[in-house]
Amino acid sequence: MDKKYNILRPIKIDTLIRIGRNADGGYVVDEDLVKNCDVLISFGLGTDWSFELNLIKKNPDVKIHMYDNTVSNYPYIKQIGKYFKRFITFRVNLLDLKTRINFFLDYLNFFKLSQVSFFREKISFPVKNKNEADMNKVFSRLPKDKRIVLKCDIEGSEYEIINQINDYSDRIDMLIFEFHSLDVNEEIFLNSINLFNKNFHIVHLHGNNHCGKSLTGLPIILEMTLINKRFKKDTSNYVTDFPIKNLDFPNNPYKSDLFFSLKD
Repeated sequence: MDKKYNILRPIKIDTLIRIGRNADGGYVVDEDLVKNCDVLISFGLGTDWSFELNLIKKNPDVKIHMYDNTVSNYPYIKQIGKYFKRFITFRVNLLDLKTRINFFLDYLNFFKLSQVSFFREKISFPVKNKNEADMNKVFSRLPKDKRIVLKCDIEGSEYEIINQINDYSDRIDMLIFEFHSLDVNEEIFLNSINLFNKNFHIVHLHGNNHCGKSLTGLPIILEMTLINKRFKKDTSNYVTDFPIKNLDFPNNPYKSDLFFSLKD
């Protein structure tokens, strides 16, 4: 890939682990920072919460502030109804129906966990409606002495909040980010990385194979993990070839993962 992408090269560290499933919904993180964080701020739930559940197992004392204005029982109930109709017409077996019911129950039980606080709010900037929240509102709900990990997967709205996140960089130990539509957002993406690089080190990259690569070879969706610079001083070694065996897995397990290299 072109040398302009060298600003994305992750520094090499030996404390990376995967949390969540070995597919979409799992992310690579620094194990030490996960075990010692007080709060996970999580933007975007979707239909997978394996990362949050796995994080609680690693760090039972963690508190999770979950933000997603799109969460609804309806898709799960609709699936159950659909499979019930198929079951009574002998098109699926009982196990298929039970799987959908159990998935819905797991979803409901996730929100009942004592560690989880859920906010049905859209993350955006500037805030225009009551059901929206910016970084000022998010961080106002947390004591200033808490060690924070922030995970962001909000389908393209991440670019709206980059500046605000950087304003709170002194309170964030680690960032887990998914950048979308890099084939059309490359300029704002690279500007965002230049801003983050002032306060954070990139420690991991992975291309999401739900989309391919742009004409320049850059994955159209890029997962990234960054740690605050106060935790790492040695920047002499970089990782240049991706994905990383036994750490990265295809988001879509039915497609090949995205392979790419950054110039050394």
